[in-house]
Amino acid sequence: MKQTLMGNDAIAWGLIHANVDMVSGYPGTPSSEILTTVQKIKKQLNLPMYAQWATNEKVGFEVAYAGAITGKRTCATMKQVGLNVASDALMSASYIGNLGGMLLVCADDPGFHSSQTEQDSRVFAKFARIPVLDPATPQDAYDFTKLGVELSEHFQTPVMLRPVMRVSHAREIIEMDDETNYQPKEGKFQRDIPRWGAVPRNDRYLQGIEQLKRVEAIKAYNWEHFLKEQFEKCQGKELLIIASGTGYGYAKETLSECGVEADIIKVIMPYPLPQDQIKEYTQKYDKVLVIEETYPCIEEQIATQNLFGKNTNTTQLIDEMSKAEILKSLQKLEIYRGENIYEALEISKEYPLPKVEARPPALCPGCPHRDLFFAITKVFKKKKAIYPSDIGCYTLGLAQGAIDSLLCMGGSVSMASGYSIADPEKTVVATIGDSTFFHSGIPPLINAVYQNHKFILVIMDNSTTAMTGRQTTAEREHKDIDIKKVVEGCGVACHEYFYTNELSKTIDFFKDIKKVYEQADGPVVVVAREFCVLDKERSKEFLPSLSVMVDEERCVACDLCVSSYKCPPMAYNANGKVEIDPFLCIGCGSCLDALCPTDAFVKIDKGDK
Repeated sequence: MKQTLMGNDAIAWGLIHANVDMVSGYPGTPSSEILTTVQKIKKQLNLPMYAQWATNEKVGFEVAYAGAITGKRTCATMKQVGLNVASDALMSASYIGNLGGMLLVCADDPGFHSSQTEQDSRVFAKFARIPVLDPATPQDAYDFTKLGVELSEHFQTPVMLRPVMRVSHAREIIEMDDETNYQPKEGKFQRDIPRWGAVPRNDRYLQGIEQLKRVEAIKAYNWEHFLKEQFEKCQGKELLIIASGTGYGYAKETLSECGVEADIIKVIMPYPLPQDQIKEYTQKYDKVLVIEETYPCIEEQIATQNLFGKNTNTTQLIDEMSKAEILKSLQKLEIYRGENIYEALEISKEYPLPKVEARPPALCPGCPHRDLFFAITKVFKKKKAIYPSDIGCYTLGLAQGAIDSLLCMGGSVSMASGYSIADPEKTVVATIGDSTFFHSGIPPLINAVYQNHKFILVIMDNSTTAMTGRQTTAEREHKDIDIKKVVEGCGVACHEYFYTNELSKTIDFFKDIKKVYEQADGPVVVVAREFCVLDKERSKEFLPSLSVMVDEERCVACDLCVSSYKCPPMAYNANGKVEIDPFLCIGCGSCLDALCPTDAFVKIDKGDK
């Protein structure tokens, strides 16, 4: 059967066709669509499976891993920075192993398109001593998903599938199984304390020895099933290219377009590699070039004198792979001496590309976060306060100058503690989303309460994981889970604010919070009940759909709305006055109240033209 699928959709179908019936994880671009698609397939085909979002990646991994211990086939999904959160569980799981197949899908983001790091999860797999599969195309993503589950079950170890953004979000005609003959395995826990409950030293030592033996067995499997046939077909020319993931496709295209002859090896499993067998073949070449993104995972395992790659500065050290970059590498090796045709295509003297000014990231028109950030900075002032924030769509408060630092999920709360200790003369106002608070904001809040760290924490609760596709949150799914109660359970009062488009009320609320803070001797916590403008079900209850214009006679071009409020529909016109783009305006009406010092924003009545 053939279907045109996005890479993440192909992974979802691969899980179904591999009879995986427990899928858990946490959303994060570029991985989010995997679990979402599994949920859609489950509903469409009425499948008896578990497919749920977890509160964070560690929880998601542990839920899936427990299922694999009982013999079920399971999967945990996340992005590369999410693996940092799940790493504690992963490192132990790699020693203990599993009975049923467990696939860890960790989507990487070379080029920092939607992430704070460019880290390479293949190296994390090497660190944990588990095999990793590196798909080059959406078809690979489907095939390797099924393969990874089988390998995991065969070797009784978690297996990582590492798609990158260009695989996760690319589309291809996929050859899939003709029928979905879904037959999940029965889970049955087998009591084995020395294995599942292994203690340090004695039991873990034995598991460590077994782990090393398992790695050697997987190396042999990698050679016999994936690499041996490819190397035996090699002609022994001047250049050998060893490529992994998307680098393989780019390398093939570059060689073809430039007329360069070379042997090329596609590495399906970048770790663990059978180094001895590979080195035997690489000695037959003058030069061996490794094409991989983003770390030298393959290169460091082979390490021969005729090897070139990142460690020799032959390939780029950062950002995505491309044909232009591969061509530069071939030029450095003096394999190709012609013109860099890719640069010539990009910069044409005859037909120069038009220069379009980049649009800075901004919150959506009508987003309640904008009003909160504006009110917070108006009350606490930008130069008199420190504003740590977190990972979510509210990170776009950077555009308003309402965020001073961000580190990682939950980091805003811990950093607020640190700032309050290090610079007590300034007021610290931290912001965090509801999903992020449940993810990793609770432990640092407990720490701040019992150590009496003094700062303000604003939890922006729009009841969805908005940035990654509006996945549901624990609070929205279960009526008895409430942020206010959780905060109070941490030992601190929670001040509740219900959003209104009357900006003056938001400002007045934070003026009151400032008074509470001045009298406090520990953290002051606010939960702001909001909505996401893309959540049509809830936003229609809040958005009045007003029509607004700017009275040019009143506008003095003070720049407050354009530079501090930063609503996308607002811009200067040819007269040097602010105007509102009616196609971008969502009609929230927040600009009508307490924004403009000259009241230049006015509502348009139906009778007005």
